[in-house]
Amino acid sequence: MASDTSEFASAVAALFRETSALYAAIARRFDLTSQQTQLLCTLSREQPSFGELAAMLGCDKTNVTGMVDRLERKGFLTREKDAKDRRVSRVVLTEQGWALREKIRAEFGQGLSGRFAGLSTKDQAELVRLLRAAGSTGR
Repeated sequence: MASDTSEFASAVAALFRETSALYAAIARRFDLTSQQTQLLCTLSREQPSFGELAAMLGCDKTNVTGMVDRLERKGFLTREKDAKDRRVSRVVLTEQGWALREKIRAEFGQGLSGRFAGLSTKDQAELVRLLRAAGSTGR
C-alpha cells in the first residue's frame, strides 16, 4: 500500500509540475506571471471576492490584491463593490480581460492536448471523470 501511495503522490506531483510549467510558458508569451494567468483563467461570470479568489488559488489575500492591482493597471479586470455588502470588492474581467482569458485557456488546452496525445479518447474521458471526482471531494 505504501508504494501505491508513493506512486500516486509522485504522479499527481508530476501532473502539477507539468501544468505549472505550461502556465509559466504561456504567461511569458503574454508578459504575465504564471499566477496572473491562473487568476485570469479562474475568473468567470461569478465575480469572486478577494477572499474567495485567494481560496481558489490557494494563496493569501494580499497576494491576490497585488495581482489584481497589476492586472487592473493593464486593463484586464476591474473591481466592483458587492451589491449586498459594500465592504466587499468583487473581481470582474473587462472585455480585454475576457479576450485574453480565452487566448490563455486555448493555449493551455492545446498544450495539454499535446502532452496527453498518447491517451485514447476513452482514456482521456476517464481522466476527466476522475479529475472532476477528485476535485469535488473534501469541500
